[in-house]
Amino acid sequence: MVGESLGLQVELLSFSLFATDYLPILTKAQEIGADGIIVLAADSACVPLMQNMSDLGIDAQLYLTGACAAEAIIDAAGEDIVRVLFNSEGPVEDGDPEGTLYAAALESYATEPAGGAGTVGFRGMMNLYDVLLEVGGENLTSAAILDAVTASADRPSFWGHPYTCDGQQVPGLPALCAPQQILFEVATAGADPSGVGDWIDTAALFQVVDG
Repeated sequence: MVGESLGLQVELLSFSLFATDYLPILTKAQEIGADGIIVLAADSACVPLMQNMSDLGIDAQLYLTGACAAEAIIDAAGEDIVRVLFNSEGPVEDGDPEGTLYAAALESYATEPAGGAGTVGFRGMMNLYDVLLEVGGENLTSAAILDAVTASADRPSFWGHPYTCDGQQVPGLPALCAPQQILFEVATAGADPSGVGDWIDTAALFQVVDG
């Protein structure tokens, strides 16, 4: 495990995929005096987790998936959106030109707010479009596209970290070309997201485990 390889004391707490009550796992985290709590859950779990943290008065840092930072979820959490950090595969600050392009595409075509996985899909499509332009013309075959992608080394990514698709970034997960992440927070409902620190090289963290 990455945490243990970095010298952290880690305790895993399992819960049902269909759980609606997160008090037991958060109470356990409170009992052991956890400094940080990472919960691998999203969608309907997001608001209850934030509310339970607030109800229990837990001071530990809570980490949730970026999907939990969707506008509707943040609004529903209200005052309970405190001490929460989320992850993102791309920049979150306002004014980024590629983010502005994504917002413009949403305004033109989206029928409802789209965040989380929507940004990932859009980024992937734009990166594929970039490869298609490079290969181009009569050379535009599935094999040629795959060759261009797998030959990519630190290739600029649309609204994300440069990617390398040699299949070696994370052992056992050859499809991951840009596993780097950024942490961000939303201070209060209605506030803009704010980045916390720089890119986290998750591939390097996995190398710590292997080493």
